[in-house]
Amino acid sequence: MERVTGAVLDQGQRTEMCADAKAPRSTDSNRRNPPYAEAMTETTRLNLLVLAASATLAAAPAARADQVVLTSVADNTLIEDPAGAYSCGTAQYFFAGRVGINGASTLRRGALRFSFSSIPAGSTITSVSLKMYCSAVGLTSSYTVSLKKMNASWGEGPSTAFGGGGAPSAEGDVTWLHRFYPNTLWSTAGGQFSSTTSASRSVAGQGSYTWTSTAQLVADVQGWLDNPATNFGWLVQGNETVLQSAKRFDSREAAAATRPQLTVVYTRPNPSDVNNDGKVNGVDLATLLSSWGSNGAGDINGSGTVDGVDLATLLSAWTG
Repeated sequence: MERVTGAVLDQGQRTEMCADAKAPRSTDSNRRNPPYAEAMTETTRLNLLVLAASATLAAAPAARADQVVLTSVADNTLIEDPAGAYSCGTAQYFFAGRVGINGASTLRRGALRFSFSSIPAGSTITSVSLKMYCSAVGLTSSYTVSLKKMNASWGEGPSTAFGGGGAPSAEGDVTWLHRFYPNTLWSTAGGQFSSTTSASRSVAGQGSYTWTSTAQLVADVQGWLDNPATNFGWLVQGNETVLQSAKRFDSREAAAATRPQLTVVYTRPNPSDVNNDGKVNGVDLATLLSSWGSNGAGDINGSGTVDGVDLATLLSAWTG
C-alpha cells in the first residue's frame, strides 16, 4: 500500500516537475512589466486622450458666429403727393426728410428691404447693422434718420427718376398713397409702419453712415427670418419739420460700393451641419478635413482653427 501511494506521489511530483519545467521563469523584468502592461498603458493613454478632448470641448465656445453682408433687394421713395402720382422705383437713390420750397416743401420717406434667404432657417440673430451712403443733402446740418419696421408690403416699379421730385408712378411702385400703384392702397397715407424706432443716428453731410446694432434691429431680422412672409423691410424716416432737411441715400441701383449694406451676425441651429443641408454626414466631414488647421468652414466652435475639438463636435452630432 505504501509502495502504491509512494508511486502516486512520485508520479505527482514528476508531473509537477514537468509543469514547472514548462512554466516561464519569473524574473524581475516580468514582475516590473507583466505581459499585459503594454496593453494597459495604451488603454490608459486612449482614456486620457478622450478625457482631454472632453475637457477641451467643454471649455470651448458652444458655436461659431457666422456673418453675412447683404445688399438691399428693394428700395424706393414715398413722395408726399395727394394723388400718389410720383415715385423713384429704379432710381439710383431714395430720400428721407422734408424738401425745400422748390419741391413744394413736401415730405420724403425711404423704403428699404433685404432678403434673408442666405441665412439658414432656425438660426439665431445676434447682431444687425446697416450701412448707407448719403450722396446729397439739402442742408449739411445734422438731423436724425430713423429706421422703423414696415407693417405691410410695398413695391419697386420701373419708374426712373433723376431728382427728388420723382417720376410718374409706374405699375408696382410704392407711392404716398399706394403700396402698389395703381390699385393697392395704404390704409394710411404715407405708409404703414411701426411707431417704434428700430435704430437711429444723426446724418449731416455726404458720406457713409452706419446704424449700429440694437435689440430692436435684431428682433426685426429674427422675426423676418422666422417668418419670411412678414418681411416688409424698414421705413427710412428723416427730419420732417425743417425745410431742406432731406437726405439722399444711394440705392441698390447705385455703384456697388455705395449700395445699402446690412451686416448680420448669427449662429446656425446646428453648427456641425457645415453645408446647411439639414444633415451631419460625410460631406460635412470632408469639408472640415479639407480646412484642417485653418480658419475654414469646419471651425465649428469659432476658435480660429479647425482641429480635434471641431472633429469631436461634428462626430457627436452625426446623423448620416
